[in-house]
Amino acid sequence: MAVYVHNFPVNVDGARSIVGQSDAPVYVSWAFPPSGCIKINTDGSFMPKSGLAGFGGVARDDQGRWLGGFYGRLGVVATSSLTAELWAIRGGLTLAKKYDMKKVIIETDSSDAVTLLMSVGGRSVDRHPDCAVIEECRCLLSELGISVIHTLRQGNNCADHLAKMGRKNREELMELHRPPHSMHQLLLADMAHVAYPRYPKHVRTLI
Repeated sequence: MAVYVHNFPVNVDGARSIVGQSDAPVYVSWAFPPSGCIKINTDGSFMPKSGLAGFGGVARDDQGRWLGGFYGRLGVVATSSLTAELWAIRGGLTLAKKYDMKKVIIETDSSDAVTLLMSVGGRSVDRHPDCAVIEECRCLLSELGISVIHTLRQGNNCADHLAKMGRKNREELMELHRPPHSMHQLLLADMAHVAYPRYPKHVRTLI
């Protein structure tokens, strides 16, 4: 059986027969943006016990080639992972504006962030703890004509790597003109359509 994720077929016939179909993983890979477009993947990293949070992002063209990236550490104590996710999206929007990138798509694995930023009419967030960064992102999205879309965590490995670097870093923002050596293999894996398993929640708790 082939499971299609981002229009990429992955054969899962090798799964053991004792595993029920509902227990089988879906394989997820990073998806190239449409021809002529740029995709900026973003992610946040949050440690609930300490409140430390970081963010990161990577911009790539329709061939998967590196265009730029960033990571940083939040200067304030975060209250949830959503804070870091929103700051990551803000970083992606800022990068797109600074370098006048055209036909940009921002991709995040935070469905909550997508809902907040892309909801029709943009519901009021005056009382939201992250209201300032939400409003800034909304303004930039409108100004630049950029959309934010959702992906699964397994399709966001490069941004996840940078977000963790940001959390461990002392700088509030570090712009990257070349990819760190530590993420070269992740970038090559994305370009090669390497897919990673995502198991149903009831299975994940047993792994």
